[in-house]
Amino acid sequence: QNNSGHVTSKTSSSPGSGQVLWLFICFFGIMGSFVAYGLLLEYATSGGRKLHELSFLFVTSLLYTCTAAAGRHVRDEKPTTIPPARFAILGMTSMGSTFCSVRSLRYVIFPIQVLAKSCKPVPVMIMGAFMGKKYPLKKYINVCLIVAGVGLFMGGGDSAGKKSSGSDELSSSSQIVGIILLFISLCFDGGTGAYEDKLMAVHSVGPFDLMYNIQLGKTIIAGVSLLVLNQVHVFLQMCEEMGFVLVFLGLTGAMGQVFIFVTISKFGALTCSIIGLARKVTTLVASIYIYGHHLNAVQTSGLVLAVGAMVMNFMGKKKGGGGHGHGHGGHGTDPAQPAKAAPPINYRDHQADGKKTEIELPPGNVVKPITAGRQI
Repeated sequence: QNNSGHVTSKTSSSPGSGQVLWLFICFFGIMGSFVAYGLLLEYATSGGRKLHELSFLFVTSLLYTCTAAAGRHVRDEKPTTIPPARFAILGMTSMGSTFCSVRSLRYVIFPIQVLAKSCKPVPVMIMGAFMGKKYPLKKYINVCLIVAGVGLFMGGGDSAGKKSSGSDELSSSSQIVGIILLFISLCFDGGTGAYEDKLMAVHSVGPFDLMYNIQLGKTIIAGVSLLVLNQVHVFLQMCEEMGFVLVFLGLTGAMGQVFIFVTISKFGALTCSIIGLARKVTTLVASIYIYGHHLNAVQTSGLVLAVGAMVMNFMGKKKGGGGHGHGHGGHGTDPAQPAKAAPPINYRDHQADGKKTEIELPPGNVVKPITAGRQI
């Protein structure tokens, strides 16, 4: 560790076979979990199927809560001192993000949702600008390129719209509804992340304890909403029609969270960022191929432009020092064991679905899952 408090690599240039095996496990764990999650989500919202959002939230959040409880027990994490009311706020904002994101799939195809998630810096930068925060010119250029790519993909052909029947396309106004829902989802997501960072700046909280409390809040809110809105019969019908799909969505998402934590613990946030970018591109390609989304030249150009801008942004962050934190707690650290206390460490955390922020971790080298309170 250098004088600035950043962690440097403790291993030689040629990692041992054990580290290569762990990297292999983490890579295919994240890729397999989240690509399967994305394809299952598209299956549940395509072909005339409509996913009931509250039912989806209740089942998946319940499975996330169980997974986080197990992780918290294995790592022997101490319960946080954060008041439950604060977690209730995080639960509501996280639930709002997930609800709007899933609801948007009634109006736009899944690749649009994946690309739109990359526009998360837009509401963040707008709110930051109103608060007097300044961003470098290259940041504005990069965000504009991503937005332009998404715009070309959406407006370049009819296949961007969701089909309501075998051949009838929803009107362009309906597609706009989907984009508005995605924008609201991004705002909720940005608020969730900002509030998480604010709490973690003054409270010590373990990653699985954070995930447990947020997902427990979502489960309770979703369950109460089902009762208050008299949607229990819809929930039972959804479980009968797509119960296995809902369970697999919850399991794949929860396992993805675990692999993310292990990756950050052993290899740092930079490696997790690379895998996250590869996962996003793989999901897009798999969705287009498996579900037969036919793209014209304009849409293909938009897709290439948006993905290229993501890669450019990632490379810029890498050159700017995003590699700090390589091997949280040192290579070979067992994530099932709590790390020893250490001075706060700055990680440049590149979120799998697009959030880009620098957070200061509390003593004990506690790293929160990069999507702890947010849906993939």
